[in-house]
Amino acid sequence: MTDQLKISDLDLTAYIDGELDADRVRAVEDAVSRDAGLAARIAAYRADKNMLKRIYAPLAEHSIPSAWTELARASPYPAARARHSWRLVGAIAAVVLVILGGWRFYDAAHKPVAAGDVIQAALDARGDRPSAQKTIAVANIGEARRYDAALEGIVGVNVQVPALGSMGFQVTSLRFYERAAEIQYRDSKGRIFTLYLRPSDGTTRFDQFERDGLRVCVWQDDRISTVMAGTISAAMMQRLASLTYVGLAS
Repeated sequence: MTDQLKISDLDLTAYIDGELDADRVRAVEDAVSRDAGLAARIAAYRADKNMLKRIYAPLAEHSIPSAWTELARASPYPAARARHSWRLVGAIAAVVLVILGGWRFYDAAHKPVAAGDVIQAALDARGDRPSAQKTIAVANIGEARRYDAALEGIVGVNVQVPALGSMGFQVTSLRFYERAAEIQYRDSKGRIFTLYLRPSDGTTRFDQFERDGLRVCVWQDDRISTVMAGTISAAMMQRLASLTYVGLAS
């Protein structure tokens, strides 16, 4: 097997982001030193990332424009509007934040929104404090998707269990609470990634930080609150957060 077959695009983008462990970094650098094609791909990825940053950097200083929010809510079909309006805003924010690597989302007054208790509730759920009212073990995304309707009933938004397999995380269980749900994933290294969902209190927030040895990302709009947590790098959380929101809304 050639080095080019061994080194994937995910390896190369993770290398650029500084996410790979030392052994994998050496493997990539060794392969790149002997394969001009891999070196060219890395250079192209870096050039694309730098170009996108230059183009979209001014957006990092602004909240999501109110006109975009109004556009998302302007559907002539009330049911569709209620079901999908949050998705457009979330998708726009995901694209901008992943491009820029920015991790603070401000409200209309450009002031950070208080954390509230959703983060602690998510971390308590991750530690099974209190115990879930119902826990369902699943073997794959197909089994997990059978409970999409239950998720929608809890959070009040049409969502589905996101598939995170492209990042190496497979869904293993769902936990249901009275007004919240947690989806748990695990990768080949045994790392656990949790996605906590509940109805929003109406405020808007996006942030990423470290707490109690976990990388935590909170994303909240006027419809839904989500808290993602795992023993992963900031760069991996950035990609998982984007993939999660695309997956929730698909």
